[in-house]
Amino acid sequence: MVSPVKDQGGCKACWAFSAVACIESHLRIYFSNEEVLSEQFLIDCAPDHVGCNSTSVLKTFRTIVNDLGGVLRDSDYNPYDAKEEKCSWDPLKSPIPVVGYRRVKPNEEMMAYFLVKGGPLSAAINSASMERYNGGIDEPTDESCSPRHTNHAVLIVGFSYYKDLEKKTVIPYWIIKNSWGKSWGDNGYYYLVRGRNACGIATDVSYPYVW
Repeated sequence: MVSPVKDQGGCKACWAFSAVACIESHLRIYFSNEEVLSEQFLIDCAPDHVGCNSTSVLKTFRTIVNDLGGVLRDSDYNPYDAKEEKCSWDPLKSPIPVVGYRRVKPNEEMMAYFLVKGGPLSAAINSASMERYNGGIDEPTDESCSPRHTNHAVLIVGFSYYKDLEKKTVIPYWIIKNSWGKSWGDNGYYYLVRGRNACGIATDVSYPYVW
C-alpha cells in the first residue's frame, strides 16, 4: 500500500513529497486507488509560495485541505522539475479530494497505534544522521542528531523489532520511506531506532483524510 520511492532532487520540497506519499498510501488503503499525485502542483500552486523552501507537513495538509481541496494527479499537471514554476492549474482538472487531517501526539506508542489503525504517517525529522546513513538500523545519539531540530520530512510506513542474538538485545525500529531516490539508503528506505524520539521523529507527525 506504499507508492514507489521518488527523488526530490535539488529542491527542498520534502514537505510536498511526504504529504503526497501519505495521501497516495491512504488512497490505496481505503479505496484501492493507485494514484500518482503531483508534488509540482503543490510547489507551484500553494498560496503561501513556499516553493523549494522548508515548511511543515502539518501546514502542507492545512493548505491542501483549506486552499486547494486536494492534489492533482501527476498526469494532470506539469512534470516535476525540482524548482518552483508559475502555477498552471487547468480549471477543468479536479484534484483528488483531501477533506481533513490530524496531528498525532508526540508519543511513539500513539504513532504506532495510528500507523496500524490508519496507515502511513508524515513526519518531520532531523536529517543529520540520514545524510550519513548506509544501511542497517540507525541508532544516532542526541548529540549527533538533535531531536530538537527538524529540517526534513519523511513517511513512516511501518515498524518492527530486530533481535540481536549476540548482544541478547531487541531493537525496535521505524521503517521510513524517504524522497532521495532508490539509490539512497536501503532502496530509498531508512530504518531508525524507535522509542526515544531519535532525530525528533515524534515531534511533528500527521496524516490526511482522503475521499
